[in-house]
Amino acid sequence: PPQSPPISTTHHIHRPPTVITYTVPPLVAAQPPQPLATPPPPSSTSPPIALQPLPPPNAQGTYYLHSAYRVGMLAMEMLARRAHDDRPNTKFARNPPYGDSVKWLLGLAMKLGQTYLQQFCVSAVNGIFNPFVLQDIAIEAAHFMSRTNHSQVANNLRSPILSPIVQKCLQMYRQCLHQKLFHITPTDYDEFVGIVRTARGAFCMTPGGMVQFNELLQSLRRSKSCKRELWQRIVAGLAAGNM
Repeated sequence: PPQSPPISTTHHIHRPPTVITYTVPPLVAAQPPQPLATPPPPSSTSPPIALQPLPPPNAQGTYYLHSAYRVGMLAMEMLARRAHDDRPNTKFARNPPYGDSVKWLLGLAMKLGQTYLQQFCVSAVNGIFNPFVLQDIAIEAAHFMSRTNHSQVANNLRSPILSPIVQKCLQMYRQCLHQKLFHITPTDYDEFVGIVRTARGAFCMTPGGMVQFNELLQSLRRSKSCKRELWQRIVAGLAAGNM
């Protein structure tokens, strides 16, 4: 009879696949971002905050200042060339058209330093014939110099830098008063007295200035154009200024 295949004694055990489980941590709700802590305002007892040193001056800005100064000095030279052509009313006006520009250039010169101020003063002596502007330049420059050299304003007015401006100012006040007196009318008396009082302040800027001012007054009094009423107003105006 046919032989039956041998029966294997090996048993195949079918095991279920191994399941690997992971423990998932519980979800945490997302927290909104916390704002940055704001430092408390400094108090009177807080230590001072160390400040960073200022950066060096802008080279481009300095270049523009020097360029503006050079242009202004050229304009001063042009002013000197045409000064002799100005009419007396313009030449001796209390507020001439160029007055603000000259004072702006003075401020620029003081910002740039002593050397530039000295150059400006030389140009001002040669180019400006208005006593009011010259007086403003002398006083403002003297105050600036006092802040830098710690000398008195009167001493700076007598310095080699400002003394020529002061002398030119007094000279122009003499010309201004004589010119206005020559064409004066009764309606101009108040303005004339005001100029005399302003001129006295200018003469006080120099040693012996009051002696020169009194000589100027006597010269005005001897003029045929100085009527008795005008002279009385001048005396009264000067006396009121001393009160």
